[in-house]
Amino acid sequence: MPRKSPALLPDGLYDQVVTDSLQQLIEASIGEHGFTVADLAAEDAPARMAEVLASTLARILEDLGEEDGEKPRRQLALVNDLLRYVRHRATHSDVPGDTGAGHGPHALDPREEARFDADGVHGLLSSPPRLLQAVHRNRVVPLRPEIGLAMPWLFTAGRGTPSLLSELQRELGACDRVDILVSFITQSGVRKLLDILQRITAVDANCRPGTRLRILTTTYTGATEMQALDLLARLPGVEVRVSLDGRRTRLHAKAWIFHRDSGFGSAYVGSANLSAAAMMGGLEWTVKFTEQGQEELFARARANFETLWEDREFQRYDPENAVHRTALENALTREAGHGLPVRLTFFDLEPKSYQQDMLDQLHAERLQGRHRNLLVAATGTGKTVVAAFDYRRLCAAQGGRPRLLFVAHREEILRQARRTYQEVLRDHAFGCLLVGGAEPDSHDHLFATIDSVSSRGLVDRFGADYWNVVVIDECHRLAANRFDALANAIRPAVLLGLTATPERSDGKSILGYFQNRRDGSPAVELRLWQALDLQLLCPFEYYACDDETDFSSVPWNAPGETAAIDRLVTGNDMRARMVIHEWQRLAGSLSQSRALVFCVSVGHARFMTDRLNAAGILAECVVGDSSSEDRRAAPERLARGEINAIVTCDLYNEGVDLPFVNTLLLLRPTQSPVLFQQQIGRGLRLHSSKESCLILDFVGRYREDFRFDRLLSSLTGLHRAQLP
Repeated sequence: MPRKSPALLPDGLYDQVVTDSLQQLIEASIGEHGFTVADLAAEDAPARMAEVLASTLARILEDLGEEDGEKPRRQLALVNDLLRYVRHRATHSDVPGDTGAGHGPHALDPREEARFDADGVHGLLSSPPRLLQAVHRNRVVPLRPEIGLAMPWLFTAGRGTPSLLSELQRELGACDRVDILVSFITQSGVRKLLDILQRITAVDANCRPGTRLRILTTTYTGATEMQALDLLARLPGVEVRVSLDGRRTRLHAKAWIFHRDSGFGSAYVGSANLSAAAMMGGLEWTVKFTEQGQEELFARARANFETLWEDREFQRYDPENAVHRTALENALTREAGHGLPVRLTFFDLEPKSYQQDMLDQLHAERLQGRHRNLLVAATGTGKTVVAAFDYRRLCAAQGGRPRLLFVAHREEILRQARRTYQEVLRDHAFGCLLVGGAEPDSHDHLFATIDSVSSRGLVDRFGADYWNVVVIDECHRLAANRFDALANAIRPAVLLGLTATPERSDGKSILGYFQNRRDGSPAVELRLWQALDLQLLCPFEYYACDDETDFSSVPWNAPGETAAIDRLVTGNDMRARMVIHEWQRLAGSLSQSRALVFCVSVGHARFMTDRLNAAGILAECVVGDSSSEDRRAAPERLARGEINAIVTCDLYNEGVDLPFVNTLLLLRPTQSPVLFQQQIGRGLRLHSSKESCLILDFVGRYREDFRFDRLLSSLTGLHRAQLP
């Protein structure tokens, strides 16, 4: 057999069932080693083999004789002969041969015919060949979509093809239920469909609408128009749900799912929102797939919509409810950039759906008699908010305000925590601070540093059971002496530990301080990788930058680690220039950067601040000995864009909420997954001004035994063997 040109099989990827002719072509044009084949998976085999059969049969039918009035009859006869043969082959084992070649049609007995024809779908084709297009007993004949209900299609607003708008109108007019998912809805878009929507939702004598619609949308960028939602929500049988939190919801999907009791549903997925521009003249692409032709795709779209519909992030909108209207107005104004204060719900401040899940898990643990609970939740998911709602529930259950002690190691953490409790309880006088030399008016609801609790001997002074609820924030510090003494001495009715990183650098476990679940796990656990999957945190771009610094002599996780790193990086002008160069290269315009720069020491932080400012990058050094005014004002200046970076050492690793930060520079190499995750967590909070966080990790060169897998596992949840 002569060799065929290699051009017949160009190099590249394929996903093609191997036929005899393809095998011969491979052997002739490639040889033994220049290709890859794999066995066809058993679960995929029926569909993939049917694809080959359908493609081959379509070509045969097309070429079956001349174009005349008899061609459909010949095609019909061939298809029915083939169906008879396949049925016979499936029910008899006496047909010789493996390929089925050379065997004519086989008649089936009446019982076999009845079994195959029972559903009215898989029988022989009737003569002449026809299509059932509708069943409409006592109804007007519905207008069918021009594309039909079995074939896929790509809408591109091209000339000579059906428009997306006209097909949506036809689909709406002939379906039983509709699910719509769009980022925003405008009045111009609703107007294009209002006539058909009013017609299909008209109620009958029993006040039942002809068609029911479920609509999900958002306030993202403030583009949704309230008047449009009013028009839709006032129609019979239409329910509208809206996400009011533009920071979390990055909903870019646009989908229309038309359900039909006949089983001939269809779905449209693409880039078009419910606006006139998108449906009529916009440069939009939309793919149509069908329940009959692409059953698995249709089922996935339907299931995903159900998941979103049940997500409490999307709240029901009733245009006759004044509270709903006010909340929607505020959300749209805020998302449009007009700066109204954040208010994310239609009602009093309520937990988000994932936070409610945490609260339910805590409640379930206490029903089992476990009242010393550890809550592990990724930075940015609202551990303190959950603690405040948990306290509010305890208030409702017990009556009044049970005594509360909230302990942390930094004043900034305590101030934010008290503010959170005040918001949740709707009481701006709630709680007293015990920090430094201040003396609180009352110790009944106290937010105190661990230093103050220890130095003033509060447990001895008031008694181990004085407080009903004790919350220990950043409780991975429990194994430290002062936290350990407090946890072992205190005897509240409820002890709640909060942390994003329960693992400690020294390997000591904190689980022993709590009553854990039967499998040994914490009462509540929402890790970083889970929060990212749920879109509770901002996506990030991580770059490990080799700055040529040789860290191979550093005694990782041993005494002298910090001093050794400090000697290598403080005063290292070459490394500083590399840091600045990589930042400029990867970020583009640094004027939009809101960066935290983590350094190894105070001296290193001051050195890097000088080098950044010398390069024209506005930076401010904030470290432990900075004044309280500087520590308060620097984040505000960074948020306003007056500076581009805060350079720090061990000050903003944990417990401080700076959601506007969009860049992290990790200049302090570490083998500690705890420190690594804490620093990265500073940039992952959601904020309307950022779509992702840029993370530059200046890793240098290490010994071969440096465990990068420990750091990456803290972000991904994957074990060493699972990492790429």
